[in-house]
Amino acid sequence: MQAFAIVVSLVLTLVAVVLLVGAVRSMLGVIRTGQPAPGRAGHPGRRTATMLKETVLHTRMLQWTVVGVMHWFVFAAFIFLSFAVLSAYFQLFTPEFAWPVVGHWYPYEWFSELIGALSTIGIVYLIVYRQRNHPRSLGRDSRFFGSTFWQAYFVEIMALLEGAAILFIRGAEYNLAKVTGHADEATRGHFPLASWFGDALFPSSQGSEATLQNIVYGIAVFKIALAMVWLMVIARNLTMGVAWHRFTAWFNIWFKREDSGRTALGAMKPLVSDGKVVTLDDVDDLDEDAKLGVGSIEDFSWKGILDFTTCTECGRCQSQCPAWNTEKPLSPKHLVLSLRDHAYASAPYRQDPAAAEGDEAATALLEKPLIGHTDQDRSLGGTDEVLDWFYNPADGGFVIDEDVLWSCTSCGACVQQCPVDIEHVDHIMDMRRYQVLVESNFPTELNGLFKGLENKGNPWNMPSSARLDWAKDLPFEVKVVGDDIETLDEVDWLFWVGCAGAYEDRAKKTTRAVAELLDMAGVSFGVLGNGETCNGDPARRAGNEFVFQGLAQQNIETFKEYKVKKVVSTCAHCFNTLKNEYKDFGIELEVVHHTQLLNRLVREGRLTPVSSGAGTHQRSITYHDPCYIGRHNGVYSPPRELLQVLPGAEYKEMPRNSERSFCCGAGGARMWMEENLGSRINRNRTDEAVATGADQIAVGCPFCRVMLSDGLTAAQADGSAREEVEVLDVAQMLLASVKGEMATKMAPGAGTTTASSAAVAAEPSAGDVTVTPDTVTETADAGPAAKASGGSSLFDTPTESAPDDASSLFDTPAPAEPEAESAEPEATAAEPEATAAEPEAKSGGSLFDEGGSLFDTPAAPADRAEQAPTDQPVAQDAAPEAKAEPDLGSGGSLFDVAPTESAAAPEAKAKPEPAQPAVDLGGSLFDIPAQTEPPAEAPAAEAEPVAAPEAKSEPAAPAAEPEPAVDLHAGGSLFDIPAPVTDAPASGEQATEPAAETVAEAPSAEGSGAAPAPRTDVDIDAASSLFDIEAPEGAVAAAPAGPAPEDVAAEATAEDDEDDADDADLTDAPTEATTEPSAPEPSGEAHDPRTDVDITEAKSLFDL
Repeated sequence: MQAFAIVVSLVLTLVAVVLLVGAVRSMLGVIRTGQPAPGRAGHPGRRTATMLKETVLHTRMLQWTVVGVMHWFVFAAFIFLSFAVLSAYFQLFTPEFAWPVVGHWYPYEWFSELIGALSTIGIVYLIVYRQRNHPRSLGRDSRFFGSTFWQAYFVEIMALLEGAAILFIRGAEYNLAKVTGHADEATRGHFPLASWFGDALFPSSQGSEATLQNIVYGIAVFKIALAMVWLMVIARNLTMGVAWHRFTAWFNIWFKREDSGRTALGAMKPLVSDGKVVTLDDVDDLDEDAKLGVGSIEDFSWKGILDFTTCTECGRCQSQCPAWNTEKPLSPKHLVLSLRDHAYASAPYRQDPAAAEGDEAATALLEKPLIGHTDQDRSLGGTDEVLDWFYNPADGGFVIDEDVLWSCTSCGACVQQCPVDIEHVDHIMDMRRYQVLVESNFPTELNGLFKGLENKGNPWNMPSSARLDWAKDLPFEVKVVGDDIETLDEVDWLFWVGCAGAYEDRAKKTTRAVAELLDMAGVSFGVLGNGETCNGDPARRAGNEFVFQGLAQQNIETFKEYKVKKVVSTCAHCFNTLKNEYKDFGIELEVVHHTQLLNRLVREGRLTPVSSGAGTHQRSITYHDPCYIGRHNGVYSPPRELLQVLPGAEYKEMPRNSERSFCCGAGGARMWMEENLGSRINRNRTDEAVATGADQIAVGCPFCRVMLSDGLTAAQADGSAREEVEVLDVAQMLLASVKGEMATKMAPGAGTTTASSAAVAAEPSAGDVTVTPDTVTETADAGPAAKASGGSSLFDTPTESAPDDASSLFDTPAPAEPEAESAEPEATAAEPEATAAEPEAKSGGSLFDEGGSLFDTPAAPADRAEQAPTDQPVAQDAAPEAKAEPDLGSGGSLFDVAPTESAAAPEAKAKPEPAQPAVDLGGSLFDIPAQTEPPAEAPAAEAEPVAAPEAKSEPAAPAAEPEPAVDLHAGGSLFDIPAPVTDAPASGEQATEPAAETVAEAPSAEGSGAAPAPRTDVDIDAASSLFDIEAPEGAVAAAPAGPAPEDVAAEATAEDDEDDADDADLTDAPTEATTEPSAPEPSGEAHDPRTDVDITEAKSLFDL
């Protein structure tokens, strides 16, 4: 028996070693085909410490506690049993062999038996765990979906037998010691567990010494055979990562990107070509064949191929991926596995190109592109067939489908969860760089993003002159660097506002809240104002590295000029880029997130939430971790600490939080791309937040706020979320608490369980039936360039297919739902699927900016005339909120509406007719009311003023005049005239007679003075436009509107209260008369009509 055991063991060992050496050489050869990876060997001491921490202590595996513990048992047994296998070779010659010094040492003996037992328990648990989460029952929801199961089963069985073998051979040794006279060693103290196995399996009373020795030989050769068969199998399968990671993980962790030990998150790795970092200054010096990004498998660095080799197929990354969890084709696991399989399949031909000559299959393999496009239905990416068509499809056309590449949100969940430090996000971004910089192959939506960033320095293509609009009407002065202060040495912090904080309505509220809190706390700060430009994050995550670098260089020059050292930012993406990426371009900054700074100020007592008043109302709050604050930068506590000190607030945590927080869907430039595959990521996250029962969803990033607000709007529309639930930034909540005010419009329980139908119109989304002229529905031309709040202009083309700047004041906008223009500020989003509810009035870019054109003809669908009366107040409630943002005009205009009394603006909106669309500025002589039903017969004279070119000049025709009941001077604009309204079925609650009285009384308001006399000192014929007529000297001041009926005033008061709670300033809101007059009657104050011109000869009234 002994001789047989020796021969078998040595033969198996020899074969295994030969195969293993060849396998290692082949593997190293494949890894070496990768490009150089600079910076992977610095600080070896730190790297060694990190490697030992993550392997021996299993710090990353223990993110899943029970599975991590069981895996540690198996891992420790593999390390320890390697010595047990080695000792088996000695036992083939000496059955009583024990290691010198420690062989009979109690701790060693106890540990060896304990680890054998625990590894057996651990591997049994892992086998059961794999079966309970098998794809046969869970489908693609299983994290093992697509893994190679025979390989996993093989490894598990071998580990189980190895663990059990240690107990069996120790039991035989126990009985052998008793037979050979070593009674002092044959005690249960030396064999605490194995002695029981020995008594049960190999009783010494029934066997001789020779028998027990043969048993030892047999178990020893069994252990050796198991180990050698295991080595031979993995040597023949270089892509068997479930086994190879036992060897390669040590190196993969040691060579990780960050020598500090942190994961490969935060900063993106630099653009590298041939192992050298490429900057914008190097572009002209690059060779024609220089590789930018990754376009083929050999373009990956050697560390990238080592990543692919090390993948264990555990599926942790897949289970956490927001794209995969919303039925999209991206699986980080299968991305890596497909690249691994392609790398090893093509390696022999890449190493020896001559071997591929004449071999069509080999040639096709070498020429296979990394990124392609499947001809199959895109919806298959959300089914179990995804692996057949999106990863190495059978037709061999490509390795990865383009939808896989562009579905990534760069949230970093895959990198955070990977136990062997694979750098998925870096590889995805490198492939995107190649697609953009070399192939110019990217989603069409990104055209607008790149255009806006290059031309205007922001994703929305907005003018830089509007970057300070958020600061208007603040009760203190915001210091602008270069204007109010010379350098940042004069203040404590640079407040980096960011593009969203400057242009997007909801983000502006956060910006204002942070500014107010800093002012209250006595923290001095300055802003760059118009000198600020985008940090470049969207361009870099979209693959356009050189646009990012250009923006970064511009900002860095500004920072150096103004001596910027300390920065506070409200945007998670700005925070991450300024903090982690600008250092590669020559500047070191101390960057903090606003929640960090505010939490510090609260702890120092410089900000104190009020413990009484409206701000202490009972409510529950949950918090969404922004990916670029949490996973990418490890900021988890400050926002939660702030929320937990708010009086009256109960904090509720979502199941997926902190390191395992679920992405909102906006990262990786996905904010500016349509989400056409699977379900919506933001809705998935919003549903989780709503399920906590929280009244408020707190965020710390403007992009997260946009995405979750959209998701909440959809949830409220379908009745799955309460109406009073709101998404707010942490800073807004803190400000309200410090002021002793409510941060929300409605207290908990004040709303209904389901949202009203008007909520749908509050914020259009992709596929929504509510579409306005500014809604981004086809992104090839609009995309991210769709303007944010204040993005519209009288000169914008209201249809999507028209040229950018070719429209006219008189263009008729595309049909849209009337309520779309009355969306509340919380719904005027800057994301591609949102409507820019406030045109460019805030940008100061046009004389005519005031929320749309006076001459736009909004189309009103016929079904609006039949809308239920109960829905109408809700739709009108949203109208004043759409104008609730302060500072409607940033510059003077002939058409600016003069301030009126506080109740005047809401009063004019209080009594709409069901069929009448909302008009921002109260209408115009040239507004054409939409017909909701066949119009009743009317005199020709009344119909003619609608079409301005055919208007008749007979003075006897009453409708040819402007509304006689309106004071042209009282409104502050020549064209501030109530819009004509069409007949529509009146609801039971609306009486026609009071409406007519309202119109008759409005122009005769007190304070208007004498009726204005018509102008006689101006020759209209000589002017090319009515706009060329100068205002008379001593122009009459704007007069407040007249008193309204009591019910109208009550509604106006309620709306004012609501707007005050939302920090809105409606004093500049234009007055709209939307009630229906019974008949146009002269008030005695109207101007006399002109009778000396022939209107029919002019193409437009402005040609007079």
